[in-house]
Amino acid sequence: MSYKQLIEGQRYQIEAYLREGLSYREIGKRLNVSHSTISREVRRNRLKESRYLPEVAHAKTVKRRHLAAKYRLCDMTIAFVEFGLSQKGSPEQIAGVGKLIGYSVSHEWIYGHVQRKRSI
Repeated sequence: MSYKQLIEGQRYQIEAYLREGLSYREIGKRLNVSHSTISREVRRNRLKESRYLPEVAHAKTVKRRHLAAKYRLCDMTIAFVEFGLSQKGSPEQIAGVGKLIGYSVSHEWIYGHVQRKRSI
């Protein structure tokens, strides 16, 4: 199995399967992910009383992603990207021009930035 991050719906499925008393291995098989992914998800996101709540888990995950170093760029680079988007530039165009003028950013990051802005 290749690595994929869990989506919000899978977190609700994990909760239901845990309530049924299924093992991490069985949950992993049903969701087509590694049992270690399930174990890590529950360990990272459970509450102090050992309960797993998918809405809490998803909120924690979103917060961790937001704080991740790979999403941090200097303010000038982000301003450049915002300007490029306001001028209707494609992420590929913005990334290409940014590379030329010293604001290195990938088009993948720009697509993710747009998605993150929409989800706020």
